[in-house]
Amino acid sequence: MYKELFSIKIRTSKEGKHISGNERIVPKNKINETVFKLLERQKNKDFDFSNIKIEKLKVNPEIVEKTLKIETLFFSNYNEAKKYAIKLLNQIVNLPENQLESIIGLLYEGAAPDGSNMRGAMLVNTDGKRVEIDKFKGVRTVLVDYVDREKIEKKLLDNGFTTRTADALALTTKNMLHPKIIAEFCISDDPDYTTGYISTKDKYIRLSPLKLEGLNKGGRVYFIQSDADLTDIYNFLQKTPVLIKDIDL
Repeated sequence: MYKELFSIKIRTSKEGKHISGNERIVPKNKINETVFKLLERQKNKDFDFSNIKIEKLKVNPEIVEKTLKIETLFFSNYNEAKKYAIKLLNQIVNLPENQLESIIGLLYEGAAPDGSNMRGAMLVNTDGKRVEIDKFKGVRTVLVDYVDREKIEKKLLDNGFTTRTADALALTTKNMLHPKIIAEFCISDDPDYTTGYISTKDKYIRLSPLKLEGLNKGGRVYFIQSDADLTDIYNFLQKTPVLIKDIDL
């Protein structure tokens, strides 16, 4: 069932700045239809460059039975949601709340050195230090998808979620598989999408709203143990394929 699998990645940018990216892992006979669907998803994006990369998997994927359990919390405003997020992160990461506020605050301003959005995630250890190798690129989680994406997307839609949830849920489920990644914080850089999330080892907690509508800043922070081997984390996130069978509602 899992032989001859291919990773299909599509990336769009404008004037050299990353706009969007998607990835699927499919058998060879589904490459054409998958590429068409990915092209359809980007047709309303304002870009001047698009790239599609199709590559056969070199190793068999790790098979995961279920995603993290989905939980959704609603707040009266984004400040209340952010306060909740900081308190929860404080319990997990054991960093002072004011330090956590400064760390995640970078995402609301543009976490790259020039104030733009990073292409990947920040890595912050339990000493409160940023340790990603490149502060413009960050680290990107790739090579993750569902065994049957159509089934998963239908299940999510039937329960009031969107296809956007499918992508974020797969990505963060893979992240939390690594023993040294202990939490994740995320807000979208889409100005029209205000729901963000925190992930722990067992939950994907959607917080709405986690930012102001109209803000085009966003990104992710992966919180890691201070004794984590960075090479091991990069290798897992960027080179280890993962396929997920089902979601945990």
